[in-house]
Amino acid sequence: MAQWKRNLRGEMWYLLFLLPGILLFVLAVLVPLVTGARYSFTDWDGVSPKLHYTGWENYANAFRDSDLWDTLGNTFKFAIIVTILVNILSLLLALLLDTYLKFRNGFRTIFFLPNVISIVLSGFVWSYNYSQGFPNLLRYFGLDITSPLGNPDYAMLGLILVAVWQGVGSPMIIYIAGLQGVPGELIESARIDGAGVFRIFQSVKLPLLAPSITINLLLVLTGSLKVFDLVYVTTNGGPGFATEVISTFIYKTSFANYKAGYGMALSMIFFLILVIVTIVQLAIFRRREVEM
Repeated sequence: MAQWKRNLRGEMWYLLFLLPGILLFVLAVLVPLVTGARYSFTDWDGVSPKLHYTGWENYANAFRDSDLWDTLGNTFKFAIIVTILVNILSLLLALLLDTYLKFRNGFRTIFFLPNVISIVLSGFVWSYNYSQGFPNLLRYFGLDITSPLGNPDYAMLGLILVAVWQGVGSPMIIYIAGLQGVPGELIESARIDGAGVFRIFQSVKLPLLAPSITINLLLVLTGSLKVFDLVYVTTNGGPGFATEVISTFIYKTSFANYKAGYGMALSMIFFLILVIVTIVQLAIFRRREVEM
């Protein structure tokens, strides 16, 4: 018993160092989550101090809301396309910049720089490029184009291009780190056995990149599902309903339509979707890591 008490006193110092982080997590995550869950069962308008309990009515209305399903469709379409394109491009760039390319460090910096720029600033810059920059430039070549952000058929594509341009940097660095962790002996052995560049990538590098692939797919997919600022500053969900995503839909419902209780219910539903997507994705790719 005395030994157990001495060990506990020794571990208390570690707990004291953990305390600030735990308090921050409780105040910034747990308290808002519990409060939001409470409000989701009310008809709160976001202003009134009085709350009226409505039970599961908000959740029932959410599943009957056709606009919600449309925004979820837009959200997943955006997230899946961005995740695929970002990971393919960042892996190709990593393979290129992991070689003995001249000035490769400079190229790494250039490709990573868009990731440093604020998403809001990127949205404003690309809105100008789409509306003024590219049309004025292409007019010299006899081409008359307009901004895709004003066309319901191409607005989502315009947002995807911006997201890919800005999102390639961080996954590229992770892939480069993964490639640099591949033992050189394995690559040399494969070359001695007559394997070409593609065969080495397929049989040696790709299996050892499995953890990097898992991390990048998870980070890019969850980040794309939560996209808000890029959509808000460029299209605000328009034109029409073409680029409305779940985050902007929740924001407008809560603050523009004064349906904070219903907005909280939508937030809880979206939170569960993110948890399910994350768990499923980790389960699938962790299993693939073992198989590879």
